[in-house]
Amino acid sequence: MARVVTLVRHGQTERSAGHVYSGRLDVALTATGREQARRTAQQLAGAGIDAVVSSPLSRARDTAQAIADAADVPLTVDERLTEVDYGPMEGLDRDGALAELGEVFAQYREDPFGAPVPGMEPLADALRRARAATRDALTAHEHPVIVGHQGILRIVLVALGEIAPGDYFQTRLHEAQPIVLENPAVR
Repeated sequence: MARVVTLVRHGQTERSAGHVYSGRLDVALTATGREQARRTAQQLAGAGIDAVVSSPLSRARDTAQAIADAADVPLTVDERLTEVDYGPMEGLDRDGALAELGEVFAQYREDPFGAPVPGMEPLADALRRARAATRDALTAHEHPVIVGHQGILRIVLVALGEIAPGDYFQTRLHEAQPIVLENPAVR
């Protein structure tokens, strides 16, 4: 059972640099993102991690592989950690989503778990899969690193009771910056 879990958002992509919803689109790391992943991997190499679990999307998987290689631990890809499917918001920044979707987007921003945008994966569904993936990682390892995306890792934080669902948009995860949580427990 895990005594520590470390969460890491993938390194920079062209879309994340522009604050654009990427969702399920498989976007590669930029040169900056690869360097962020390398630095994070060096930082975590001596942290006592025993496994890395990652989203299958290349931006997360490449960040995770750097960490796993530096720490000489196995990497497991878990489909349940794939980013939220943002549907009609993918490819848009916040202003573009507001301009295109109007009140529907504004309601989602006010109540992310209660007012999903039509065509988007409801965050309650994403929470179910993130909760299961997190529980499995915590059960199988003493100090796993979970590598994912802004949206799904916020949901992992909800699953761990670290943030309330209403704080989803107030929580910002920076690219390739580890968040270390002691005595984690899925709620």
